[in-house]
Amino acid sequence: MRPALSILFLSLVHTLAAFDVTDHPNWHLLDHERCGESMSDRIIGGRMAALGQYPWMARLGYTTPVSPKTLFKCGGSVLNHMYVLTAAHCVTELDGDEILSAIRLGEHNTKTEIDCEGAICAPPTQDFKPAKVMFHESYQNPKMRHDLALVRLDRPIIFDTFVSPICMPEGPLLTMNHKGSVMEVAGWGVHDMTSHRTSTLLLHVRVPIVNPRYCDKTLGKFASVGPGQLCAGGQIGFDSCGGDSGGPLMKAAVVNGPPKYYVIGVVSFGAVNCGSQAPAVYTDVAYYMNWILDRIEP
Repeated sequence: MRPALSILFLSLVHTLAAFDVTDHPNWHLLDHERCGESMSDRIIGGRMAALGQYPWMARLGYTTPVSPKTLFKCGGSVLNHMYVLTAAHCVTELDGDEILSAIRLGEHNTKTEIDCEGAICAPPTQDFKPAKVMFHESYQNPKMRHDLALVRLDRPIIFDTFVSPICMPEGPLLTMNHKGSVMEVAGWGVHDMTSHRTSTLLLHVRVPIVNPRYCDKTLGKFASVGPGQLCAGGQIGFDSCGGDSGGPLMKAAVVNGPPKYYVIGVVSFGAVNCGSQAPAVYTDVAYYMNWILDRIEP
């Protein structure tokens, strides 16, 4: 590396390391006290999540003029009382005259109106309409990069034990190299590649962060991995899949106070045969913290 480039590189690293999201004027719009709290002590190989384990999970539903039935095909994460974080392709790459028409929170079992485990029952789900949809202006330039979107809801969320926000990256999580870390993904996506059926129960799976070259090796013909993306998975039988798009890649971490869950990535794309040895690609949330904070409003 030439001296001038070396100095520029070190300057950039220093700038990134010095970036403190708590200085952003919209940082206070996030609920830092109750975020990331879990009741628990397309997912392939996933185990059933406990009721209330991921209270920030959102389901995105779609309708068409000729088919008013809502089809839930993407996931998302609650950021605060008005916003859900998801993938850009969940709000832009829609079929025909399909529209994003519903956001459901507090879901666990899609077949029951009231979800219970033993004597513990959750309140009914909370359903919202999208009031405003924002996706990254550079999405698909290059292909599958900047796969991130925000959905503002039509009214405030009522937080309780079963519906609450996930924490956003801060402190060391903003510049940390997560390679080798094991994280969690949750969703109601395809869980059986034989039948291609989506799950009626919220599932979760643990996936390791791996070197991006593994994603390029298996997915490079479709889209290469670059800045703002993470590569995770690569274990046969354990993966995110169709229907999990837009959902969170999560890490339990201690930053300020007790352990909490932080959203590290957003499910973006992967191999057609989910659960194969090919890892999947996730949008790196820390890379886009300014973009997110610049766009949320009270």
